[in-house]
Amino acid sequence: MKNLLPMLLLGATSFAASPAPTAEEPVIELSLMELMSIDYTPGKRLPRWVRALDGKQVRLEGYMALGTPEGDEKFELLWDSCGCGQSNVHHFVEVSLTEETTSFTPDLIWAEGKFSVGEIREGGFVVSLFRLETKAIEK
Repeated sequence: MKNLLPMLLLGATSFAASPAPTAEEPVIELSLMELMSIDYTPGKRLPRWVRALDGKQVRLEGYMALGTPEGDEKFELLWDSCGCGQSNVHHFVEVSLTEETTSFTPDLIWAEGKFSVGEIREGGFVVSLFRLETKAIEK
C-alpha cells in the first residue's frame, strides 16, 4: 500500500484491522516530504488530509534551518540539512519550543507535539503554513 496517512486521517478502516481504541490520542508520524508534495497556492484550500492534521499530535523528523540563532524559542524544521528546500512556505514547519530554547545542531532531529495548519500572513505574504508546538527536540 502506498501512503496510508491520508486514509487514516479521513477515517478509512477497511485496509487493516483497527487496534483497540485508547484514551490517549495517537501520535501521527508525519513526513515533511508528504507536506512538500501538496499542490499549494496561497489562498487555495489545502487538501482534506492536510486540514485533518490541524490540532493533532504529530512527530516529524528533519533538520534545523541553517542560521538558526542560539536561544530562540522558534526555528524552521526542514527536510534537508542544507536548507535547499526552504524557499516555499509548505517546505518547512515552524517549530515553537515551550520548555527550552534553540541550540543549533546540524544533526537529524525529531520534534513531537501539537500540529497547526493554516496560512499566517505578515505584510500581505504567507510566512507560515505548518506549525508545531513542542516541549523539546530529540536528537
